[in-house]
Formats: sequence, structure tokens, C-alpha cells
Amino acid sequence: MSGWKEIYREIRRRFPSFRRISRGSSEWVAGKLEELRAAFVSEMVGDELKQVFEWIECLEFSLSELRRSLNVEGVFFPHEFRSFVADPSAHLRKKLFIYAMDLARRKLSVKGFERKARQAIQTSLQTNMRNLYQSWVFLTLLGQVGEGGSLIYPEHGFVGLDRSGKQRIHLIPPNAIIQSRRGVLSFFLEAPRPVGWEDTEDLRKTWGLYKAMRPDILVYGGKVMNILEPHRDPPIRRPDIIIECKELGDWYRRVRELKADDRPLSAEEWRWMWLEGLWRGLGRELGASRPETLERKPSKKVRLREPELVKSYMDVYKPRKMMLITREKTPGEVKENLEGYGVEVFDGVGLNPQNLRPVSEIILNYAKPDRGILVLRGDIVRMIEERSRILNKTPEEVVELAIRNLERRDLSY
Repeated sequence: MSGWKEIYREIRRRFPSFRRISRGSSEWVAGKLEELRAAFVSEMVGDELKQVFEWIECLEFSLSELRRSLNVEGVFFPHEFRSFVADPSAHLRKKLFIYAMDLARRKLSVKGFERKARQAIQTSLQTNMRNLYQSWVFLTLLGQVGEGGSLIYPEHGFVGLDRSGKQRIHLIPPNAIIQSRRGVLSFFLEAPRPVGWEDTEDLRKTWGLYKAMRPDILVYGGKVMNILEPHRDPPIRRPDIIIECKELGDWYRRVRELKADDRPLSAEEWRWMWLEGLWRGLGRELGASRPETLERKPSKKVRLREPELVKSYMDVYKPRKMMLITREKTPGEVKENLEGYGVEVFDGVGLNPQNLRPVSEIILNYAKPDRGILVLRGDIVRMIEERSRILNKTPEEVVELAIRNLERRDLSY
């Protein structure tokens, strides 16, 4: 395959001005730009993609184990992540579409394209690799904790890892509720996200969710359908367990920048920010006039190293148990410092499901019995479903009807 710069030079030679091209020629250009994007991705992250495919295989294995242990129908991934898992190379190429067009149109220099395209690829790759490891941990734990049990929620049998749209009705629902062999457990993945609002008063009430820290996994004993508690700060129900995942070998050296500005925006300020962002992204291309600018004080920010961030989750949310899972070994002094603070560290986990067994056993210790739940399996389930279809009644109504018929006949056992 030719290098991406050679492909670009080929386009330049054929279209020196690039002002007007025929429809047939545009198809040729589109094909060449696709080659250019593929060559750029291969050159920048070709070796890293080998590791990506290995991780995806591990994720697919955890999915098969989840289906086996909990009999789930499937898993819904967020749109971006689903695209990445389906074809990592194609997903990264999509990130270069606009930059490649701007390069061909002379809107970007070769150096400008290289800088922006490399940054776009690296950002997408890092984000998706983080999501990949986090999803592997989450689904593996669900499968292990659920062995011998069943999925209570969602009722349709599909586990959703996408929170988009789930919190518009002023609730923060779980991703999954499991009836384990020891009781019920509710799981939330990156749950402290903003809920729906309509005006300034609504936004002020939910502002705490915009600045709330977001641990990877929250676990609650029992059936918990909503963890939003507006009177708390942050407005999240106290979790039984927090689990944080780190996929990078040097995670403890990384620094996270957090907003420290407590002043809530008004709905009007939010609207102006949205319009300004829309103009920056699209308005200039369409020749639209810029909206009036709104003066805002720059947000205060706090920089924290990742180990300190893990500790802050304990201080802010006060979980009964805090666990850290790292893919690679963590240096002894970092691990000792965290464990001295009360964080249980499971390092060197890799992508080996057996290394998560101790974590699953700890989670099971927080399961709570729910007497309002009856789990049925086998032929009785098929019988109820069949009668439900014949009688056009819900499964609950079928069971209730059968019990009432037994009562009328005064049958005893």
C-alpha cells in the first residue's frame, strides 16, 4: 500500500486547483481519500490494532459466558463503542473523514492534517480501549455473580451499557439487576450522569450531577431502581461498592483535570453556549452569522493524579467497599498507599476472568434477599408463556388466575 503522503500527491497532480470536478472524478477522489485514510491509520496505529483485536476476543468470550450464566438475550453497546468493536480500523478511518476532505480542498496543510488526524485517532483509540476494558470487567463480573441466578432487570433480557436517553425522566436506573444465589444485586455503569431538565429551576436542582465525579461501577445490595437523591451532595444514593478499572500500565502517573466551579449555569446561559458551539461546528461552513457572545468567567479546574482521584471517590461517595482493578501490576508503594486508605487493589488482572473471581465473591457478600421476587425456570416458564399467549394475558395474570382456580377447588397438598 502506498503511503498516505504519496496518495495525497497523486490527488494534487490530478487536480491542481480542486475548484470544480466532475461527478465521475469525485468518485475517484473519494476512493483515493479512503485509501489515504486507511494508509494513515495503518501507519499511525497498525501495531496497536493487534492488541485491540485480542481485547475484543476477550470481550466476546465474556459475552458468551454471560449468555450461559444468566441466559441474557444480548448486550446493547453505545453507538460509538459498538462501531469500534465491529471494525476498529473502519471506525478510526471515519474520524479522519472531514480532515481528509479539508486536506484535499487545501483547507488544511499536510502538517496540519497530520497533527489533527493523529490526535483524533489517538483520542478515539484511548477512549475506546478504556471502554473495552471497563466493559470486559463489568460483563465478566455480571456473569460470575449471576451463576446459578437470573437477570431480573431489564425484563426484556438485553443488558444495556448505553446510558443515552435513560435519564430523561428524572431517574437514574440500573444497567442490570441480578438475582444471584445469595440475593439481589443492582449494577450501575458510569451512572452519575445528568438527568432531564426544562428550565433554570430544573437545571439548578440537577446541577450537582454535572459536576459529580463518575466512578466506573456502582453496586447496591437489593433491587435499586433509582439512585438519584436530590437532597444529597452529590445527589447519588450511597453505594455499597465502588469498582474502578484501570487499563493502562502507567495509570498511576496520569493526571485528571476536574472542574471545580460550583456555580450552576442558567438555562439561558446553557442555550447561548449551545448556539455558539453549533456555529463553531457548522455555521461558518454555511455562512451563518455568529450569535451574540455571552461573557463567562473561566471555570476553575483542579488537577488530580489518578491514585488521588480513586481516594476522592471514597471521600465523596463513602462506599462500604472500594475496589480498584488494574490490568497490569501496580507499583508496591502506590498499592500500599491506596490499601492504607481503605481501597482494596486487585492488580495484574489482565483479561483473565479467573483473576476477577475474588472480586465477584466480595460483591456477593453484599447481596440482599428480596421476598418480592420469585425466579422460575424450565418447563414451568414455557407453560406460563404459552398460556399467556393463548389467553392474551400477562404472565403475572396467568399465575394469579391459576392460583385463584386452585383456591376455588379448595385443593390442598
